[in-house]
Amino acid sequence: MQTNHGQSPPEFFNFKYHPFANTYRLKTPYLGEQDKRFLRTAISLISSGKSFALFGPSGAGKSTLIQYVLSQLDANCYKPSMVHYGGLQRNGMLKAIADVLGVDTNGRTVPLLISLQKQIMNMASEHHSVFPVFVIDDAHLMEKESLMDICSLMFNPQKEIVAASFILVGDETLEKKLLLQVMSSVKTRLTGQFNLNTLNDDETLEFIKFRLSNAGAAETLFDQDALNIMSSHCRGNRRQIMNMGTLLLTEAFYRQEKTISSELIYNCDQIDISE
Repeated sequence: MQTNHGQSPPEFFNFKYHPFANTYRLKTPYLGEQDKRFLRTAISLISSGKSFALFGPSGAGKSTLIQYVLSQLDANCYKPSMVHYGGLQRNGMLKAIADVLGVDTNGRTVPLLISLQKQIMNMASEHHSVFPVFVIDDAHLMEKESLMDICSLMFNPQKEIVAASFILVGDETLEKKLLLQVMSSVKTRLTGQFNLNTLNDDETLEFIKFRLSNAGAAETLFDQDALNIMSSHCRGNRRQIMNMGTLLLTEAFYRQEKTISSELIYNCDQIDISE
C-alpha cells in the first residue's frame, strides 16, 4: 500500500513491521500475569500426561497462549498437534486427527477410531518414543460423540497408562457444556478447567506497547489519550485491540499524520467509540 507520496506505511511511520498485523507470529507473545501462571501450570500438567480445558471469551488470547505452550515442549519428547474443529461432524473430527498423525483414511477395513488408538499407542512404543499432545480448538462446537472419542484416545488399555494429552480450547459455552450430566465422563478425564480472562487496563497498555516495540515502532506512535481511549473501548480484548490499532494506523496513514491522537480517533468514521 502506497499513497501519492510514494511511501508505504512502514516507511511513513518508520517501523519494521505493522504492529497489529496478523501476517506474522511473535516468537514470544505478550504474557499477562494470568498467562504466565497458566503457562507454568499447563507445562506441568502435560509433563504428567494430563488433559485439561481452557475457555474464555473470543479475543482473550487462548489460541495464541496455547500455541506458545506447545512451542515450549521438548520436540524430542512430545509431538504437539493443533486440530481446528470448526464444526466438523464426528467422522470429520477423527479424520482431522488422522491427518495430523499421518494415518491413511482410505480403504479402511478397521474402524478409524481403532486405527487412531493403535497409532497413538505405537508412538509411545517406538525406540525414540514421543508423547502426543492434541489441542482441539473451537471445542465448544464438538458433539458429545466426538468428545467421547477423544476420551477413548487418552488411554492405552494395553499398558494401562495415559496414551496422550488433550487440551480442549473453546469459548464460555465449553464450560457450560462440561457441567452437563451427560458430559460427566468427559469432565472426570480432565485434570483441570481454566478460564482465561481479558486483559486489565494496565495490561492493555502494556500489550499495545509490546506490539509497538516488537514492530520497531516508536512508543509515542499513540499519544496517552489515544491509548486510554483504546483501553476503555476494547475492554482488554486482544482481538479488538489489534483491529482498532489497524484501523487507526490506516486512518493516520491516509491523513499523513504520524501520531495517533484522541482527535483522530473521534474523527475516524470506521470506529464508533460510543459503543
